[in-house]
Amino acid sequence: MDIKKTMATVLMSTAVLTATAGGYVTNTNQSVGFLRNPARDASIGVDGVYYNPAGVAFMNDGFHLGLNWQMVRQHRDTRASYGDLFKWNYANPSQCADGSRVFKGDVNVPVQPAVSLVYNKSKWSYQLSAGFIGGGGECEFTDGVAAFEALVGSSAMTALGANFGGYAFDSHVKGRSYDIGLSLGVAHKVTERLGVFVGLRGIFALNNYKGHLSDIAFRMADGTILSGAMPDFTLDCDQTGFGIAPVIGVDYRVNDKLNVAMKYEFRTHITTKNDAANSASFEQLAQSQPAFAGFVDGAENNADLPGMLSVGVQYAPIHTLRISAGYHRYFDVDTRQWTKSQLDDTNEFTFGVEYDVTPRLEVSAGGQKTIYDQTDDNVSDLAFNLSSYSLGAGIAYRLTENVKLSAAYFRTFYDDRTKVTPVSSTRYSRDNRVIGIGLELGL
Repeated sequence: MDIKKTMATVLMSTAVLTATAGGYVTNTNQSVGFLRNPARDASIGVDGVYYNPAGVAFMNDGFHLGLNWQMVRQHRDTRASYGDLFKWNYANPSQCADGSRVFKGDVNVPVQPAVSLVYNKSKWSYQLSAGFIGGGGECEFTDGVAAFEALVGSSAMTALGANFGGYAFDSHVKGRSYDIGLSLGVAHKVTERLGVFVGLRGIFALNNYKGHLSDIAFRMADGTILSGAMPDFTLDCDQTGFGIAPVIGVDYRVNDKLNVAMKYEFRTHITTKNDAANSASFEQLAQSQPAFAGFVDGAENNADLPGMLSVGVQYAPIHTLRISAGYHRYFDVDTRQWTKSQLDDTNEFTFGVEYDVTPRLEVSAGGQKTIYDQTDDNVSDLAFNLSSYSLGAGIAYRLTENVKLSAAYFRTFYDDRTKVTPVSSTRYSRDNRVIGIGLELGL
């Protein structure tokens, strides 16, 4: 196994992290209202600044403010085996009888905020929103990843041959990603039933990748330890970039019971630039291996957010009950960082129910199904997305006529995926939980 080529492949596959719901790099959990009912695409409310901006024009005149706080906890685990190679790690032998090892990645987002502000006057609606449109989290692999351990173990086996008696090393990988979005737009109530919207969203990309592969030692068959068998590799790379894209929307109130809406977010063209402080050994690799060029100081990388189409419908058979559904399509193939050989566009379906128990108390629940169409080329130890379904539920209580408090719980259940190569077998799994509290004010 070629250590340079394999490390390059693993590192270059690192993708922007998403905090929870949405596409590969898009967060759709922009309000607590979404957590308790993900089918928000045809809703009329202050969080419609993100989900249904054209429909916001039908809200009452005056100022409307939405404040949202979410806490996200996610686990991204891999169980990998390279034959019985991991059993030869004399400092940390494989904990599984079949020779596989579990590598745990944890994502913690204690504060994921989102803000929506609206001013409606007559037939016009002026809107602003801010939040983590993509990323919003930090993923840490405290024991590194399977591919890194396989590099060390196979290198020791190749170098020592019949004298091979084991290996040891220290590894740690951490990625942090924030795509901070700021949106401005205007909606117009063309008629009492038709609203339209046009706006712009700017996105600031702030990423950091840190990792090391150090204290590498080989053990010979007679027990002799060869320290410093390989140089230490250290990665420390900041990436920053900015992009801006239009957003358009339409909302049509068919009648007093039925509302339909559409929104399209154009592709956000983002090119990030590196400010890196890598080790000399890492820089040497970059000189001989083009794949490492994306992490050296001053390098530029493609980090587009794909265009997204959302279509929603909301039906109220009685005035206290609202049933909703939605569809999202992420045009991933049109981005610059992915190709058709890696994936196809992502499809997502949502549904939800809201019920007014009393004029003050509202309960709601819903679900979301996300379907990724990707090949094994788009799956790696550091970056893997899995098809999933999510369930959310919550309550909202109107403290006064102009103040509403809401709380919700949201959980995502992922489909495991197994990737098999001629030398390895890896099973990928994820788990995601979110709690949130929101406050809506009419000013």
